Amino acid sequence: MPSLRMYRWHKPATLGGMAARCEAIRWPAIRAGLIALAIVVGLLDGCPVPSPSERPVMEARLAPELVAAIDTLDGVRQTLLRPFRAIGDTARLRQRWKLFSGANRRRFRMQIEARTGPGAAWELLYRALDDEHAFLAGPIEYRRVRGAWNPHSRTGPRVGYPAFVRWVAGEVFERRPQYTEVRVRQQRIVIGRRGGYRGTGEIAHDLGVRRAGRP
Repeated sequence: MPSLRMYRWHKPATLGGMAARCEAIRWPAIRAGLIALAIVVGLLDGCPVPSPSERPVMEARLAPELVAAIDTLDGVRQTLLRPFRAIGDTARLRQRWKLFSGANRRRFRMQIEARTGPGAAWELLYRALDDEHAFLAGPIEYRRVRGAWNPHSRTGPRVGYPAFVRWVAGEVFERRPQYTEVRVRQQRIVIGRRGGYRGTGEIAHDLGVRRAGRP
């Protein structure tokens, strides 16, 4: 007697079910394509092309052939970005790759000084990157505190700079009772192209605090 072959019965697929299944298959590919497109557009838009104010420096440092090549590539970049420019203008997207590419070569070196009276000489307590004068170096150089005293190369001291100076003065008066005045200053320096730095002899952002109740 021949054996009976068993078959599993499937409910016939409806048109709506087939459409939903096709949509489920297509959506991951569509989503991957949109993500890839966003990445490419972001890379093109964030390309660190020199701004008009930086162009004289670029032309002075680079060969004319290289400047022409940069201009050609930038023209291609602008053409590719034209369909997406309205999105960036509406959302005000202005970020470039060079946000942390490097610091301005004209920087500052902070120093903290104190003295025992109006006619006394100032004594150096702290100076950035100076192991011999490292008063409160730990908390001062902590990255969250550094943002309060490290001035911007163009716009000057941070909003929290006066509060930082008052805090430093309070710590000095508490730990070194012999001092009656404290001042925080920023020495202007220029960072060398191959490392190191040189002082300019200029002092900026000089703020002082006198102990209350002392002459």
